[in-house]
Formats: sequence, structure tokens, C-alpha cells
Amino acid sequence: MSSKKPSFANLGARLASKPAEAAAEPSIAASEPADVAESPAGRGSRQPDGRKGILVRARPEAWKALKMIALDGERTLQDVMTEAINDVLQKHGKPPVA
Repeated sequence: MSSKKPSFANLGARLASKPAEAAAEPSIAASEPADVAESPAGRGSRQPDGRKGILVRARPEAWKALKMIALDGERTLQDVMTEAINDVLQKHGKPPVA
């Protein structure tokens, strides 16, 4: 007998079935894709410090190159991407805030 891991497809329905948590946080409908980080309605999840996530699709070679940059600098991929966001902000005349 093999045990199957729970699917993200019905995560919203499973979270909605928990009454204490359902009242505290909005749930994601089961019909929505699991990789939606932010919707126009503003239902994206936030970290306790107010940060919001960004989902980026990258080709495998770009992903590998970014990981190598992070490893070479003994940093996390999060640090590398934060640096990239700040670089884009500065390029467009905005102060770095990421």
C-alpha cells in the first residue's frame, strides 16, 4: 500500500474546512491554479513583516546560472533576486527598497 501526498489542487477546500483558520485567512478556491501568487483582487499571501511574493518562470539555464551566482557568492537565491530587484528600481530612478 502506497501513501499519496496531498495535492495542492484542493488546498483551498482543505483550509476552508478548518473553522479557526478559515476566519483568520482567506482561502484559495480549488479551481484556481496553485502557482498564483497574487490576484487582481489582492488575495496574495503576505509575510508577517508585510513582504509579498513574486512568482517568476525562468528557463532551466537561467535558473542554473542564478543558482551558480548565489553559490559562488555564498548567498541565497533570495539575496540574489533582492539585489536584482534593487538594481531594476535604481535603473528606473527609484530608491532601492527590496
